[in-house]
Amino acid sequence: MSSNSKQTKAIRQWKAAPNKKNVKKNLRRFQKNAVILRDLASESEANPS
Repeated sequence: MSSNSKQTKAIRQWKAAPNKKNVKKNLRRFQKNAVILRDLASESEANPS
């Protein structure tokens, strides 16, 4: 059996791979939401009720 540090390193690599994909997807979603919110804010400033 390998040492604890080698096992820990291997486990962290396995977990990091899918997490990296999720982080990138979330970042794109947040950026898209920010653009939408900016557009809505500019519309409400242009047409105050």
